[in-house]
Amino acid sequence: MIGCGNPDAGDDAAGLLAVREAASGLRAIDGVEVVEAGPATKVLDLLDGVDAVIVVDAVRAPRGGRAAGDLIRVEPGPSGLPASVGPSLSSHGFGLAEAIGLAVALGGSPRLVFLGVEAGDVTAGHGPSPAVEAALPSLVTRIVEEAKAMAREPFP
Repeated sequence: MIGCGNPDAGDDAAGLLAVREAASGLRAIDGVEVVEAGPATKVLDLLDGVDAVIVVDAVRAPRGGRAAGDLIRVEPGPSGLPASVGPSLSSHGFGLAEAIGLAVALGGSPRLVFLGVEAGDVTAGHGPSPAVEAALPSLVTRIVEEAKAMAREPFP
C-alpha cells in the first residue's frame, strides 16, 4: 500500500491521509505494508520486488470531468494509467502516472490498483477541502476492501 501526496497542499494530501487511516484495518492482512511515499517520484523504487500494490493519490480529471471528492479505481494497462485518471499533481512534471507508465514500460510493474480521489483545492498551506474530507472515509473503506481482495486472489 503506497500513499502519495503533499501533506502541505490541501487535497493533495488525500493519499497520505487515507493510507494512514487505513493502516489499522490493514494490520490483520498478512504481508501488507503501508508506505507514506509523499511525492509520486518515490513510487517507482517502491514497486521493485513486490507482487501487488495499491497506490492511493489525489488526481485531477482532464477538463474537469469529475467533481472534487469523486473516487476512482483504475488498473493500469500496457501503457500505464489511462489518460482519464488525469494529469499529475506533481510540481516537478514527473508524477504518479509517469512513474507507473515507466514501470510498465520497463517490465517491472507488479499487479497494481490505483485508488484516487478527485482534488479540488491544492493550495499550499491549506487542509483538505470539505468535499475531499467527506470522501476520505469511503476511500479508506475501499482501500481495506481492495487489500483484502488482493490477499485472497492468487497472483498471475
